[in-house]
Amino acid sequence: MKLHKYILLAGLGLSLGAGVIGQTIAHADSSSDDGAINERWGKPTFVAGAGLNQTQLSETMNKLGVTEDSVKTEQATGADLVKYLGYGSGDDSVMLSSVVVNREDQGKGINVKILTPENITQITADQYKNPLVTAGITDATVKVASVVKVTGESALTGVYKAFEANGETVDPERAQLAQTELDTTSDVSESVVNKANEQSDNQNLSDSEKEKADEAYKAQLNQTLVDIKKELADLKEKQGELATKADVEKIVNDALAKNNLSDYVTTDDVNKLVSLAEKYQTTDGVLDKESIAQLDKISEDFKGTVNKLSDQLGSFGNSLKGTLEDNQGFFTNLWQQIKGFFSGLTN
Repeated sequence: MKLHKYILLAGLGLSLGAGVIGQTIAHADSSSDDGAINERWGKPTFVAGAGLNQTQLSETMNKLGVTEDSVKTEQATGADLVKYLGYGSGDDSVMLSSVVVNREDQGKGINVKILTPENITQITADQYKNPLVTAGITDATVKVASVVKVTGESALTGVYKAFEANGETVDPERAQLAQTELDTTSDVSESVVNKANEQSDNQNLSDSEKEKADEAYKAQLNQTLVDIKKELADLKEKQGELATKADVEKIVNDALAKNNLSDYVTTDDVNKLVSLAEKYQTTDGVLDKESIAQLDKISEDFKGTVNKLSDQLGSFGNSLKGTLEDNQGFFTNLWQQIKGFFSGLTN
């Protein structure tokens, strides 16, 4: 019986290892960008913030590397903000960030680039990805820019406007949940960063190193959301019904622990994530197979961000690695069980 268990365990380890290698190869293969025009849309779509004056508009286009002839041009208005996000005054003057959106081939995933990071003060490129998947956006490259300092939330409106301008419907309910997700991510990530920094003051990190650590914590929170969504989808498929409140709380806490964030979240943070997770379950499409496939793509990006930044931070970076250590932890546990098995044979 013990030998049978060992064979199954070893086989599982080999299968997981092959899967990890396959994912790495697939990611490498999908990272190329040949600049080809997507035939479903034609030219990329430039969506300008309606609050820009002509000088700012020209400067924004220059930042995004586009001309009037190279893109289709739309405008994101205050009314669009209300339409897609469900709130706002409708005032055009607040619409200042702009995007260029290019449709990609199926399976390419979502890629986001912030070309003016000095002016997008609150949202990172990675933080846009989960909400875009939640809103039903698939396979797109999004470039974001602003010539004035903005928090960055309204950039999502520009992406939705680009999709609808090209004949693709955006579900308002999913778009509004996406904004709730972005707001929640922003709040919780700020809380996580503050608490993590309090606990790491004795590490004597430079300002540059602290910025890298902060970005890594945010990437781990982004991965936490991916894990929550995937676990909810898996549980629903197995049980044929929605997770209970207790199930959701366990899934959230397990995901935080898996990503090394348990020590950096407050009870209020956890409650916000639980509330968000419950909305995932009750909004059509958020946990469907197409969305899960998109999540697999962006998950590679989040893990890559943590891995890159952790390596740059040396010994301190080792404490930041959460999900990246899962496979190593699995094989370590597997090896311990194998050693324990053979040790038992000799006793």
